[in-house]
Amino acid sequence: MKFKNARGNLAVITIMTLFCFGVFIYGLCASYYGVLLFQQGAFSFIIGLFFLVCIGLPSLYWVISTTYQYFSAVPTYINQRNIRVINPYLLDEKGLYSNEEQWLCTAVRDIAIAENIPKPPVVGIELCDDNANAYAVGATRSYSMVVATTGLIKHLNREQVAAVMAHEIGHIANLDTMAKTLLSAAWGGVMMILFTPMLLVVWYLGRFVALLMLGAGLIYGLFGNWQEAMGFFTGVVIWLVLLMLPSMTQFLVTLLTFWHSRWREYHADAVAARLTSVDAMVSALATLDRLPFQPPKKNREQMSTLWVRVPIKEETGTFHWLKHTHPPIHKRIEALRRGFYIK
Repeated sequence: MKFKNARGNLAVITIMTLFCFGVFIYGLCASYYGVLLFQQGAFSFIIGLFFLVCIGLPSLYWVISTTYQYFSAVPTYINQRNIRVINPYLLDEKGLYSNEEQWLCTAVRDIAIAENIPKPPVVGIELCDDNANAYAVGATRSYSMVVATTGLIKHLNREQVAAVMAHEIGHIANLDTMAKTLLSAAWGGVMMILFTPMLLVVWYLGRFVALLMLGAGLIYGLFGNWQEAMGFFTGVVIWLVLLMLPSMTQFLVTLLTFWHSRWREYHADAVAARLTSVDAMVSALATLDRLPFQPPKKNREQMSTLWVRVPIKEETGTFHWLKHTHPPIHKRIEALRRGFYIK
């Protein structure tokens, strides 16, 4: 079955696309309702302004900006990071590209063809320090880019570099780049369109109501009317839950994003093993694990889910793995050796 490892991501992409469409409709309705309230007196004007400024316009802005960022991922990364793009149509031009650059572009093209990618991705080399790494970005399988750092080309042999590039092609084939982008945008959308307006009301107005309910509950409790007191105390608890809801949601979204990132690394490793060989991918991972890694400070959190490897400290504990976007290298090697995810 073609792109058989992409089925899980298709579900994520479908849900996130429906979410974006729902946000767009939500923003239109809130803006329309806010404009209608402008014509119905001073108090209605304030409520209408709240709907328009705090809900409607931010929702529409988020949808438009997310759509733009999603489809402009390739040129954005080229402009923001020091990437040298290799044009496959100019490979034969004398003196334009080095032998290593020509080989890399040709290898990526051949791997993409072997994986039935409709259009080979753009190939780039990030000109940086000795950090060996690679990543893939793109809106679709036909509009994507794979990037190798100069450290990767310097420290790994060609067989290992080809395996790493196949790993990145695996991310594109499995729609990981699409799902990751949409998942990252989800939290920004939830925070902007749902929690920001709610927090304005809950914190700036609700805290006074909560203090009044707390005081009333204490007074009723002193007079022995605990039934009424418990009603007021319940209102205070509800206020606290609403206040903490954004933090709890951020924690859950982070867990989901990290889990998705770890899960997709295993499948991308499997694609690389299938397109090159298990030994080549294992050798590449083992070499990367031995090399020192000092990630750049620029966009470190954004890049952590894209890199083929991240710095992982040897930690103990039941839930320490929740803090990482990638599985440990030794677990990835074990999965390859045992043939997990390779179909």
